[in-house]
Parts: sequence; C-alpha cells; structure tokens
Amino acid sequence: MKKKDMRFNVEFVRSWIGKNLKKYKCDPFTFTNSVTQIVGLYIEDNVYALTNIQEPVDYFGNIDNMAIFKLAISDNIKIKSIFENVEMIDTPIKDIITGVKLVNEQQTLMIHGKITYEIWLTRAIIIDVGGREISFEKDTAPFSEEIIIRRGYDLLDKISDNDDFLEDWDDDCIPEYHRQIIEIK
Repeated sequence: MKKKDMRFNVEFVRSWIGKNLKKYKCDPFTFTNSVTQIVGLYIEDNVYALTNIQEPVDYFGNIDNMAIFKLAISDNIKIKSIFENVEMIDTPIKDIITGVKLVNEQQTLMIHGKITYEIWLTRAIIIDVGGREISFEKDTAPFSEEIIIRRGYDLLDKISDNDDFLEDWDDDCIPEYHRQIIEIK
C-alpha cells in the first residue's frame, strides 16, 4: 500500500495558543471569498505562510500536478500575490488565539478489494480568536490552488464535503474519505 501524509504538524500549531493573531494578509476578494495560493498569518512576531500550490505528486497512481496545502514559518517579503499588479490586503485581528481546529482528511482507494492508496491531508484550519472563528480551507478540487476564507461562528459546519472524490473511478476502484477533527486548546 502506498501512503502519503500531508497533514499540518499539531505541535507546530499548538505553539500559537495564547498568542496574538495580529492579522492575516491575502489577495483582495473579487467574486468569491477565496484567494489563490497564499495567505500570510501574522502571529506575535512571526509570519506563517499558508499555501496551496500545485506540485507533481503520485496521486492514486498517476503523477500529476496537485495543489498541496502547507503551513510553514516565513517572512513578510515572501507573502505576496502570484498575480501581477495585485496588492494584498491586511485584515487586522489583534486578539489572542484561544484554540485551533485542524480538519484532516483520510482518502483511501481500494482496488480489487485491497486498500492500495492512503492519503492524509489537512483540509482546513479554524482559528478561535476573540470569541469568533476564522477558517482557511483547501478547495476540494485536487488541482485547485484556491484557499477559502470564512469568518464567523460554527465554521466547522461550513467546511465543504468532498463527495466529488467519490465520483468517476473505474468499476474495480472503491474510494472513501473520512474526516478527523483535532481540537487544540
């Protein structure tokens, strides 16, 4: 069985609890509440890049360009739009992070009755701050570099299902996906 694990590191995210989320930075919304490839998170004196960029990967037996959702420490100069002449906007938050939810997804593919592939990825990260939530979600289309941003309450209920993953497989292939919610306080 081939396995691939692309989940965010829980301990890395746990270090945010009790710290000030100063702002996030992203392209301005045009027609939807999504942005392409990158969001900057400014927590205390650190900058984190939340990215969703295509890379060639073995995706269930095919090497293809798939958008990989990643979280890494960065610096301000690297938080920039991929589009020319687009100036990113700052959304000030200036409040303490009291919790984080990671929405992880396990995707499996059974071929001829045997589990052949298992892929783990982080589908979304929800930050609890100032009595409200901010979510950053990887689009469910595997090749899409979009990151959906929401603000409000009960955002876990608004995370997209991934039923598209279950469609268009050969008859001898059985796909499944399951969600795992990790609450960090």
